[in-house]
Amino acid sequence: MAALVETVRQARPELVLPDAFGTMLDARVASAQAAWRDVPLDPERFAYHLATRLEAPVGLDRLHVEDLYLACGCLDEVPGAVAAFERTCIAGIELAISAAGSDAHAVPAVRRRICDRLLVKFGELPPKLASYAGRGSLGSWVRIFAMREAQKLAALGPPS
Repeated sequence: MAALVETVRQARPELVLPDAFGTMLDARVASAQAAWRDVPLDPERFAYHLATRLEAPVGLDRLHVEDLYLACGCLDEVPGAVAAFERTCIAGIELAISAAGSDAHAVPAVRRRICDRLLVKFGELPPKLASYAGRGSLGSWVRIFAMREAQKLAALGPPS
């Protein structure tokens, strides 16, 4: 899809794209679409999202493209994306929250707050999920984020 390469060029005109980049990009986008069949994200929109995370065109093979696809779907509020994200990435954060020192009774409230921070825009600030760069797995990134947020909340103490 030449349109995908053109999208990357428009997003990142400073990048010098090798000849094989288009083939690699097409394959990675197809792989992400196959991994998340229930998340109908526009391929050109996703190519733009990928371009903003590239350090170099050869770095495409180092990115967790399937995870970036899901994150982009969530940020764009694509149907099915948030449900898939909650099913695959949020489902296991209770352990991270507990390990951070949260009271067992507070875990559901902390979990909800973490989900809100990840998925909801606050004023002019984008959702935290927008900062996911795809260099590690999305699940690990979410667990680390959850642990840090839970530690901050635990340090503040119970709500008064």
